[in-house]
Parts: sequence; C-alpha cells; structure tokens
Amino acid sequence: VYTFKLHSGVKFHDGTDFNADDVKFSLDRARADNSVNAQKGLFAAIDTVEMVDPATVRITLRNPQSSFLYNMGWGDAVIVAPETADTNKETPVGTGPFKFQNWAKGSSITLIKSDAYWGAPVSLDKAEFRIVTDAAAAVPALLSGDVQAFPFFDPDSVAQIQGDPRFKVVIGATEGETILSMNNKKPPFDRLQVRQAISFALDRKAIIDGASAGLGVPIGSH
Repeated sequence: VYTFKLHSGVKFHDGTDFNADDVKFSLDRARADNSVNAQKGLFAAIDTVEMVDPATVRITLRNPQSSFLYNMGWGDAVIVAPETADTNKETPVGTGPFKFQNWAKGSSITLIKSDAYWGAPVSLDKAEFRIVTDAAAAVPALLSGDVQAFPFFDPDSVAQIQGDPRFKVVIGATEGETILSMNNKKPPFDRLQVRQAISFALDRKAIIDGASAGLGVPIGSH
C-alpha cells in the first residue's frame, strides 16, 4: 500500500485545482480495460486507487512490485484533469513550468512559461520545438543558430561539429545498447550451437565502425 500526499496550491494551466480526484481518474483511466496507454502494463500491479481526501491518494497493489515508484515517474503516468482529458491530444493542459501555446502541425510546438507554476520558476519565457524531418538538416540548423539543441545526431555528424570552435564535443558511455535478438523457441535458434555460431561470426567492431562511425564499444552476449 502506498499513500501519497499531494502538493497544495497546484493548479492546471486552465486555472482549475489539481487534487487527488485527478490522480485517481488518471491512473484508473491508464489501467482500464479500454485504455490506449502505450505503457498500460506499468499499471498492471495496481488493485485500487482511493481518494482519501483532496490532498491524499492511497494506492493498493495486487502484489509487491519493486519498480512501482519508478513506473509512476514515467510520462505515461502523467496526471490529467477529467475536464480536459479528451482534448489533451491536440491542446494539452498540465501543471508544469511550461504551458502549451501553439502546435503548427508538421512545423513546431511552442510552450510558454507558466506564471502559476507551483515549483521554482524557470529561466526561459518560451521553448519552441522544431520538427525537422530531414536528418541532413539537423547539424546545419544547429551550426547556424536556427536551433539551440537536438536530442540525437547521426554519428557521422560528430566530426563536423568538432570542427566548429564554438562547440565542445564530449564523448562518453551511455546505457544505450543495440542488440541482435533471436527467438530461442524457433528453429534453428533453439539450438545453442547455432546461437553460438552467430555470436562468433559477428564482427562487432566492424559493425560499430560502419554504422556508428566508430563511436561505440563492443559488448558481450545477453
């Protein structure tokens, strides 16, 4: 059983109060039989969600789940208001430091600072997320100052960025892995010798050099 005490004075961006009823609604909605939540399985261990009072929620699990609190931190567990749940797909309403302003489909999404945010104020007045469909345009957009950040770059772009003195490129390890997986129940992968042969045949270094410009570390078998 988990009991959560909610922050007081929290409001949604449309001015309505955030309370325990919103939490119950959101979690019940995410785990419902007809839920379309992409990570519905995260909530499978929940048995009941109770509103103890406007600032308290009690969640009872069917069985112990060590990852429960971690799961509640996923974006798929975000709390939404019943009043706006059906329209959040195109005009989302939340409680965070930025609120939705505009979505130019296929072009950009703009968020502006929420003056009613309950936490520490943010430094930016606005954040615009550009939709760049041409991967080759990512680096030029960054180097020209048209955008300030990109979440991912093609490994072949690293040398180009390193050549600009305004940027410092830091290369380190991550938890990201690229693996070749097999269904061990299907022939011929049900034979240990076949799986071992594939593992021995793979030139991991050559794959990294060819697919990731050498920016990677060979890993062992899973």
